[in-house]
Formats: sequence, C-alpha cells, structure tokens
Amino acid sequence: MKYKLLGGVAIAALMSFSCVSAEKESAFTYTGLYKSLKTSKQSEFSQLKLNFLLLETGSGDLCPTDKVTLGDGEHQYEVLRSKEGALLLPLDKSLKQDHAAIRFTTTSNITCHLSMQIKVADFELDTLTGANLSSWYNQFEALYSTLAGWPGRYFMPEVTALVLTFDRDIEITVGKDKQRKVLTSENKKLVIGREDIALMTDAPQLAFHGELLSVLPQLSK
Repeated sequence: MKYKLLGGVAIAALMSFSCVSAEKESAFTYTGLYKSLKTSKQSEFSQLKLNFLLLETGSGDLCPTDKVTLGDGEHQYEVLRSKEGALLLPLDKSLKQDHAAIRFTTTSNITCHLSMQIKVADFELDTLTGANLSSWYNQFEALYSTLAGWPGRYFMPEVTALVLTFDRDIEITVGKDKQRKVLTSENKKLVIGREDIALMTDAPQLAFHGELLSVLPQLSK
C-alpha cells in the first residue's frame, strides 16, 4: 500500500512538472511602447487611437494567454485588455525604463508577437463628412511619419486609402454632375482613396443606411 501511494505521489509530481515545463514566458520591452503611446496622445493626433495587440504568429488570432503583466522588477501589475483585445497600457513614467517589460505566458507550442494598430477614435465615428475623412487621412500620415522618425520614415509603409467598416453593406453618393459617383462597400468594407475624398470635401454629413464601426488606414506593402 505504501508503495502504491508513493507511486501515485511520484506520478502526480511528474504530471505537475510536465504542465509547468509545457509553458513558456515571453516578454517585450516597455520603453518603445511608452514613447509611441506618448506621441500618439499629442494634440495633433487627437482623432486617432493607437493600440497594441498580442497576436498569435501564423493565425493572426488574439494570443491565447490568461494574464499579461507590466513591471520593472520592483513594481508589477496586470495589464487589462479591451473587448477587441487591445492592451490597456498606462503611460507610467515611474517605471524604470531600462527594466520595464510586458510579460505573458503561453503553452510552449504557441508563439505570439506584438502588433501595433492605429485607428480612428470611436468618438469620431458618429459624424462622417468629407472634412473628417480628409483630416483622418492627414493624421494617419503624420502619425506614421512621426513614429518612424528619421531615417525610419523612408522605410515606413505609406497610407494609400482609408478602410471603413460598417455593420452592413452600404452605398454613398459623392461628387456632383459629371464627377458624381456611387461608392459601394464589399463585405461591409469601403475603401476610399484620396481622389474620392476630394469629391467629398465640401459635402455635409454623408448619408448612408447603417452604422460606421471602424476606420483604419490601408498601407502600402
């Protein structure tokens, strides 16, 4: 009986060790993220929102991790995530920048990477006008250029259009007379370039049946 009990304990210990060894911890430094977040909050980029997401490499799905932490070796706290999966990172200048890192744990067969996303802020989506589209486009260009710095801006992808996502497929009529055209979304997404935005500059609020859910930049590859 003692032999069986000890054997059971040994098996339990082995199972516990196997579970622990099947996990791995990954980390990203906080300094670069802090600087990017600080830049994005400047007044000239007030219509945009910069997010960082942990994505599973290969699938592009949200990283399957239960807990994300931020700390510098002395102070540590959990990083919450939005319903879309964006890390709700604070601008914490009290952390030691040389040591501060974002850490998370996954199973050993999963690899995740940090992805930057810049989008139009949600509070901007209630009003869709030509002037707003033009302003959003300009702010995207300016923020990407600022984040790249010099000479990094020469390697940063260019903004080629805006990608509008709606809750349904919609149509928007723009321009007048010979320049009049109808823009139609596909799979609830509408891609609008500079030329089409120019046709809307003087237009009042654009009319469509549906709800605008998000506006992202389309970047050159």
